[in-house]
Parts: sequence; C-alpha cells; structure tokens
Amino acid sequence: MFERYTEKARRVIFFARYEASQYGAASIKSEHLLLGLLREDWALNKRILRQKGTAEDIRKEIESQITIGKRISTSVEVPLSVESKRILNMAAEEAERLGDKHIGTEHLLLGILREEQCLAARILQNRGVALNTLRVELAERFETLRGRSLQERAALLEKRMSAGGVAETAVSLAELINAWNEGKGKEFADFFAEDGQFVDSQGQTWSGKADIEKGAARAFSSFQGAASPGRLEDVEFVGSDAAIASIVWNAELGAQAHGPGGLRMTLILFATGSGWRVARAHLAEIQGPASAA
Repeated sequence: MFERYTEKARRVIFFARYEASQYGAASIKSEHLLLGLLREDWALNKRILRQKGTAEDIRKEIESQITIGKRISTSVEVPLSVESKRILNMAAEEAERLGDKHIGTEHLLLGILREEQCLAARILQNRGVALNTLRVELAERFETLRGRSLQERAALLEKRMSAGGVAETAVSLAELINAWNEGKGKEFADFFAEDGQFVDSQGQTWSGKADIEKGAARAFSSFQGAASPGRLEDVEFVGSDAAIASIVWNAELGAQAHGPGGLRMTLILFATGSGWRVARAHLAEIQGPASAA
C-alpha cells in the first residue's frame, strides 16, 4: 500500500512502528505517526514547532496521555490502528487535491490534522497548527513550483533569501558553494544559524559555528583537489519560510576509479528575523558520478 509514498514518508511509517513497539502499543496510532514525522522530517519538524516547543516537549505530552506498556520486539509486526488507516487514506486524498502523484510527509501531516479528535491532531492544534492554513501554504508552494525548472526554482530561492534581511546576514547559495569550493571553513560556518548542525560524510554531527568550522576543515582535507566546483542539484520549498536544497561536487578521480564519485550536501534553510540561515547540512559521499542537471 506504500508504493506511492516518498522515501521520507515510508521512513515515517517505519519510525511510527518503532515508536509503537517502544511504548508497548498494540497498534500504530496517530501519536506514533506524529513522532515518526518529527524523527524523519527535520524541516517539517522545525516548521511545525517554530517557537512553540520542541519535539521532546511533544513526546513528553504524548507520554503523559497514553498508557505505556511493556516494550515489544521490533521483529513483531505492529498493525495500523483504524484511526491511522483513516489518516493514511486522507493523506492520499490531500496529495490528489494538490495534484501530487506521490504521498509525502506534508500529506501525512494534513491527514493527521483531518482526524481532528485523535491525540496527535489535538496536540498540534494546541500549538496553533491549523489544517486550512497549512493547506493554503502547501497549495501556494505547489502552485509556485509547478512546471518550473531547477534554474527558476533556484532563482526564486535566492530572491527569497535576499529579501527582508540585512546584506551581511543574507544567505546566498552561490556564496555558500564558493566558500566550500575554496575551503573557507569559517565563511561556510557563518551561513549557519547559531544552533545549526553539520553532519559530515562519516556521520559525525558538528553543532554551533565554531564546531562546524572544524568539521568542514576535516571534510576539506578528505577531498582536497579531488572535486569539481559545486552545482545546485535540487531545490524544494517547505511553505514560504523554509527550503531544502542539494548541492553536488563531482570527484575528478582519474585513475582512482574505485573512490567515491563525489559529494552531495543537503541543506535545510529557514527564514529568520535577520535573513535566511542554514539549520542543518548533511554531507554524503556519492558512490558513482552524479548525472548533470
């Protein structure tokens, strides 16, 4: 039943099953789906919560309202509850409403909000997350991007990032790419929010600008002189104040045919009072040459 689901949405279901088993639940309920969303979709997580608490706050609130049983082995299949089945069906309807062929995390969130009396919906409503408002934001996003090329989406993101912030704090993807190309760790780190995170290709997380500068320096040394200038691979908006972008550096390996094919950096960006900042960047090695855009 998950053929139309994006990879992120499938992982939400996986995490929801895990959460249900950890709480000893007999079925996957709305609160487990919400916890799965908060685990998987970092951008959606940040967008939902804004200044209204943290994922840990939501977890504590859920735990205060459910009966926690004995943990179930993760090898045991935990079925979807009736309410969760309705949520998934409504998520599919929301995807169709937006003209999207695939069911993503945003559609799962809309499905949860439509199941108004479930625990997850009540928790979100209490934090000011409204179904109709979210629908409008997503519809605007889809309308804005429908039929646009990567170059047009990139230009739109650069326009949004340069608007409303002072020049010295505005983030530019082109400048960020250049900072990485030239091995300027401090300049790269300065694009991040104060609580930003950088995950290097070895899976180590570097938090805060000073730490991110060190992590970038370590990453530079691994691929020094072995990668082409970076190019933007994709841009996706999450509402009007967040975006996900991916940048690729193809390796110029020559005789090193068995080495990584390059690097891919996925960035999560958010609008703040002083301009857009990078909230999280994840670096991964490409095992084969990335195709040209």
